[in-house]
Amino acid sequence: MRPRLAALLIVLGAVGLLWWRAELFTVARPGDAPRPLARAPRTVLPAFDVSLPLVPVGVARLSPDGRPLLVHYWAPWERHARAQVLALDSLVRTLPPDRMRVAVVCFDPFPSVARYVARLRLQVPVMLDLRRELQATLACPSLPYTWLLDARGGVVASQAGEIDWLATATRELLLAPDERPAADSATVDAGRAAAPRPSATRAARPRGQARTASVERFGR
Repeated sequence: MRPRLAALLIVLGAVGLLWWRAELFTVARPGDAPRPLARAPRTVLPAFDVSLPLVPVGVARLSPDGRPLLVHYWAPWERHARAQVLALDSLVRTLPPDRMRVAVVCFDPFPSVARYVARLRLQVPVMLDLRRELQATLACPSLPYTWLLDARGGVVASQAGEIDWLATATRELLLAPDERPAADSATVDAGRAAAPRPSATRAARPRGQARTASVERFGR
């Protein structure tokens, strides 16, 4: 009986371990330094309209509403969690009011998140996606993970890992998410420069051909 019980416990333990690992997020690897938020290839997401509980109280509605939206998936237990959320909070305080919406989104139980947020006295909105309603549209393949959407809901940035929130490039991207990258503008300008101009084409025509055509026309 005992060997059977031991085998059953081993099987149950293995199943439990696999289930537990399936529920975990991939976190940033040790040694990965924070990077400035960078542009991603422009894509359009399906429309979404999600209401999430706010910490410590209230409900916030997230949807493309004519303003850029920054969503930062975060957890109090992640590496450098305090530094990351405090740097984002500092950045948000310096942005023009109502320029964009910012949401720090967690999947952890309310009490642990609420205690952590209260100690830090954050002003940036912290929300709970316990039923993974927002994650159904804005995926969170790892923690931390950041999305930046433009005013029409198009993806400006989709970046895994810690963000250097105080970097100049991050701030510039948040202030002007709708601007076209300089590389695209240079490509357009190069294409325009390469296109032949009508006046240059006329000037390159041999004079003899033009005079012959004039003589024939007047001779008729």
